Amino acid sequence: MKSISIMGCGWLGLPLAEKLVELGYTVKGSTTSQDKIAVLESKNIQPYLIPKGALHITPSDFFESDIIFINVPPRNTPDDPEFHEKNMKAVRFQIPNDKKIIFISSTAVYPSTNLEVNEEDASEECLSRGGVSLLKIENIFTSDHCTVLRLGGLYGGDRHPGRFLSGKTIGGRDNAINMTHLDDAIQVILHILDQERWGEVFNACSPIHPSKEQFYVEAAKELGVPAPIFTDEEVDFKIVNSDKLIEAIEYRFQH
Repeated sequence: MKSISIMGCGWLGLPLAEKLVELGYTVKGSTTSQDKIAVLESKNIQPYLIPKGALHITPSDFFESDIIFINVPPRNTPDDPEFHEKNMKAVRFQIPNDKKIIFISSTAVYPSTNLEVNEEDASEECLSRGGVSLLKIENIFTSDHCTVLRLGGLYGGDRHPGRFLSGKTIGGRDNAINMTHLDDAIQVILHILDQERWGEVFNACSPIHPSKEQFYVEAAKELGVPAPIFTDEEVDFKIVNSDKLIEAIEYRFQH
């Protein structure tokens, strides 16, 4: 029986934890909310309350699992542009060097070049919505024991894409989009754990890239909400290539 510590039991971390419990893993899970402690306990997940931006994780036995899963939303604060980096350095310092790590990153590491991008095209100049250089954070964890997953366009569960752009007026109607469904994110992680694919960097987006207009109009229709209104304004984009992942772990995306 393997053990895993999941730092960040939110949209992805919690259903992943539930699945791993079902598969027989011993699971520790962290939350920033006292109210969520009881939720984790009810799902047979050993709960840990870890405040946002903590520079010392207490108790330190949170990192005494075989595998450490890091899924912390990248956010700086107006008065501290290095808030997230400091937090992640503190986390990395406390993880023993022999532990296996899965670090969840984002396709925000890629510039919008209006071309296809793969794992080598990431840039430190690209920032998350929270103002964080995700590639810089990835490099804190990079090692032979750590695999980085870059997800994009997250949907599924309580995130219905019909709500994302409903009623908004936007450009880039013909731009290809990059999406990752919750089901696929979980299954990709399970494949990596099962195959022990460590020391890798993978994109994990669906290989199907519909146009922005096609996808979001259909999503709005499915949910019964106003569709976005598209203009002829050109907007830069990128097409995220996940061939490396698909070939390495022999994965077929469900969505």
